[in-house]
Amino acid sequence: MSVPTSTPEPAKKQRAPGRPKAASPHDATIQLRLDQRQLARVSEQAQQTGLSRSAIIRQALDGVQVLQAAPTAEQREQYRQLVKLATNLNQLVVQTRVGQDVQAQARATLQQVQQVLTTLLPTAP
Repeated sequence: MSVPTSTPEPAKKQRAPGRPKAASPHDATIQLRLDQRQLARVSEQAQQTGLSRSAIIRQALDGVQVLQAAPTAEQREQYRQLVKLATNLNQLVVQTRVGQDVQAQARATLQQVQQVLTTLLPTAP
């Protein structure tokens, strides 16, 4: 009996590594509806910069800073109260200019303003 001789197979050629993995891959997708004017603007900026439309939108979003959420119904009511109190203070200033003594009314109004502000802007812990 003959023993088969094993001949070494040639080593497989290793493939080049290809495109490197992105540091922060864009793996989420959203649908965005634009009107013709907005689409034309994004497309024009993409053409001028050589970036994709998605990259233009991403860069625009990176520059957007959201300061706070929309006010609640309670907060809107408190803002309305502040507007009314500010109007009252303005009227008291006008009355002071014509010589009327409104110091007590002004202090009371300022205390009300302070109360509304403390409920609107609670101090940070």
